[in-house]
Amino acid sequence: MKPARLLIGTALIIALSLPASAQQRRRIGVAFGGGSAKGIAHVGVIRWFEEHRIPIDVVAGTSMGGLVGGSFATGMSSAELADMLATLNWDDLFGASNFAFLNVRRKADERAYPSRLEFGLKHGINAPVSLNTGQQVDLLLQRIAAPYDGIATFDDLPTPFRAVAMDLLTATQVILDRGSLATAMRATMSLPLIFPPVDVDGRVLVDGGTLNNVPADVARRMGADVVIAINVGDVSTPSQVNRSMLGLVGDTLDAMMRASTRTGMAAADVVLNIPLVEKGYGSLDWRRGAEMVEEGYKAAESMRDQLLPYAVDEAEYARWLARRHALRRTMIPTPAFLTFSGVARSDEERMRVLLKQHIGKPLDINSLQSDLTQLSGLDRYETVDWRLVSNETGEVGILVQARPKPTAPPFLMLGVVLGNTTTDEFGLSVSARYLTFDVPLSGAEVRLDGTVGSGPTFGAEWYQPLGKTPLFIAPFAGISKSSYNIVRGETVIAQYDQTLVKAGAAVGVNLGSFSDLRAGAYIGHVNAKVAVGDPGLPSTSGEQTVGEVVWRFDGQDSPVVPSRGVRTLARLGHIFDDPAIEPPLPTGRSSVDLTQFETTGTDFHSITSADRLFLAWGLGTSFGNKPLVIDQFQLGQPFRLGAYSLGELSGDDYYVVTGGYLRRLGRLPDFLGGSIFAGTWLENGDAFDNWSAATFRTQAGLGIVMDTLMGPVLFGGTAGFDGRWSWYIAIGRVFR
Repeated sequence: MKPARLLIGTALIIALSLPASAQQRRRIGVAFGGGSAKGIAHVGVIRWFEEHRIPIDVVAGTSMGGLVGGSFATGMSSAELADMLATLNWDDLFGASNFAFLNVRRKADERAYPSRLEFGLKHGINAPVSLNTGQQVDLLLQRIAAPYDGIATFDDLPTPFRAVAMDLLTATQVILDRGSLATAMRATMSLPLIFPPVDVDGRVLVDGGTLNNVPADVARRMGADVVIAINVGDVSTPSQVNRSMLGLVGDTLDAMMRASTRTGMAAADVVLNIPLVEKGYGSLDWRRGAEMVEEGYKAAESMRDQLLPYAVDEAEYARWLARRHALRRTMIPTPAFLTFSGVARSDEERMRVLLKQHIGKPLDINSLQSDLTQLSGLDRYETVDWRLVSNETGEVGILVQARPKPTAPPFLMLGVVLGNTTTDEFGLSVSARYLTFDVPLSGAEVRLDGTVGSGPTFGAEWYQPLGKTPLFIAPFAGISKSSYNIVRGETVIAQYDQTLVKAGAAVGVNLGSFSDLRAGAYIGHVNAKVAVGDPGLPSTSGEQTVGEVVWRFDGQDSPVVPSRGVRTLARLGHIFDDPAIEPPLPTGRSSVDLTQFETTGTDFHSITSADRLFLAWGLGTSFGNKPLVIDQFQLGQPFRLGAYSLGELSGDDYYVVTGGYLRRLGRLPDFLGGSIFAGTWLENGDAFDNWSAATFRTQAGLGIVMDTLMGPVLFGGTAGFDGRWSWYIAIGRVFR
């Protein structure tokens, strides 16, 4: 017995004398809690762990903690995570508009119908499922996860990972540990109202925060001996309850999250609370990411005494890093085939032609995702995403998968346009557009438009692509009523009304996602009459025949105040026939055999994230012809010599150039809109009957532009150096 006791005692002495790294170290798990934007602070904690050699062996995450945790699990360091977060466009990812990625037809829809609310008509009238489709988040997550498409479980990642979601059907927690890593991260982030739920294997998954916001128990079940829970939310008891209707809803959700957070943290050995709420950070403060990373780092530093016992020596940390690096994947196999899921047949045919360039060569993710905007830009699908998949022979290919919108098509779009034509007179119109697809033929788009109020109209267009080509035809018809004011000073001295019934067709070509060119003609019947005063034109009626060529390009990222991009439109039109005016006017003016050209546009540049420079322009000419007053070019709108009333300044030709500066003052909540800008600008131009009579009229303007849920809103005024001035209020179509 004595030799045995001596041997055991010697072994214990040797073991106790060894450094901790030479013994079997404890397995460390980290639970990253949810908190929307506040979850960015997790990156600061990871940086502190790296600097103090605390290895993370397993990771569990909920909501934004799932995004950070899942990204870390792929092998990314804190520096890589911070760099990625710093380059993200949070407006694109979490804002209420995906305007930047729409094609030119959908952008035209949003400019004409600026309300952010889109209604589906598939099963009655339905509001949108969420304010954001999640399209750009899907593409971001797939970019992160692509090298790991096809792994058996998330245990095969450089750091084993679990994402927590909730199944709406069974009201139970779902632990995602296999399948698509991008889908798992997307599911745990599916906060209701912000993003739509994710369907996975018959389950309808949403953000898991209400059931397990800080999943320490999940990390424990992954085999962690020590669990460190990181909480970015508020678990303190509020001093009072907001007893308004919406306030009670918000407080109820907050209470559920606090209860979930407390329950989750109970399974942890160490709880690290990052005091973000106390310091004024909110769930939507995406743009304060760098500051929140520092808050996470400082919170970890404040708990160094509790955390440092889990640090290892340099040799052990190097071994841990080496294991992570060995499992990290950076290469993507060359795709050998292309397949589709959920994509309409006509769309699939055209996308096969476009995407075949990515087959048989190293995959360029940026180029692939750019090409996919031609499909997602149709806005008929909730999201368009891609994955790498294998076939029966083991070849790797690209799967393009689209999720149809559950409530549409058809779509119903609404728009309100309000603006003052003079200082004291306003025009108001309410418009609606019905849009559906694949009627009457595959790939078709049918639009029905109606407007009541100022300038009532009804119109229809059938857009039909021609096979796999970028060519299309577009028959159209409509009826419209227009009023033309003759203004002297601030007074409308005459009004001329014109009703036009027309039918025609156009042929065109799509020049990429953001541009098209079309040529068309219509035959119509005009009925014109004097409404008020003496406009210098008699009542008349007759046939009208018009042909035109229109090119448009829209590369901007917002219909209100873009951060970048050019939008321009050019039109060349010719009136072949117009109602005869008898007797001919003594001025010799006539719109018969009239050719006109006009181009308008805007160009925006960001100096900083808060500062914009913009240029707006317009140029029109009648090529020496003398059109009727109703066919002359008119100035007198915001950014177009706005100190004049609309119609007060008109001519056969015109030019206008406006340059300005806008400064972002703040933001409306993402639920209600976007940025609020204040700015000033200088307007230069003139309208005239021949170019030799052109002058240089200069006016200065200032105002506030708001991006609201109902569309752009402008409060402003313009003053000329001749003492002329005007103020205006506009809703919808601010930059024309």
